[in-house]
Amino acid sequence: MADTQTKAEHTQAHGHGAGRYFLVWAALIVGTFLTVWTGYKDLGHWNLPIALVIATTKATLVVLFFMHMTEAPAANRIVFVVSIVFAIVLIVGVFGDLWTRNGMTLPSAAPSTEGPEIEAPRGSSGPASGAALPPGQ
Repeated sequence: MADTQTKAEHTQAHGHGAGRYFLVWAALIVGTFLTVWTGYKDLGHWNLPIALVIATTKATLVVLFFMHMTEAPAANRIVFVVSIVFAIVLIVGVFGDLWTRNGMTLPSAAPSTEGPEIEAPRGSSGPASGAALPPGQ
C-alpha cells in the first residue's frame, strides 16, 4: 500500500499525466506536417533556417518531455547544454567556412572550364602509348 501511495505522489509531483504526453505528441505531429509542407515549397534562402528552426523545436520537445530533462539532475542538464553549444560551434564553423569561400571552390560548383590549357605539340595528336615527350615540348 505504501508503494502505491509513493508512486501516485511521485506521478502527481512530476506531472507525468498522459495529457501532457498527448499534447507534446500532437505538437510533434504538427511539426512533422509543417516540415513536409515547407519541404515542398521553394522559400529561397529561407529553406535552411526554417528547416533548422522546425527540427530544433521538435528535438527540444523530445528532450524536455520524453527524455524528462525538465526533471533531470543538474549534472545531466550541464552535459546536455554543453553538447548543444558544441554542436552550434561546429555548425557555425562549417557555415562560416562555406560563406567565406570562393564560389568555384564550393562543393556544389560546376567543374571549372577556366585554367591553363594543355596543348599537344605541333604535328602530333598526342603522346603515343608509353612514349614520352621530348623536353621543352
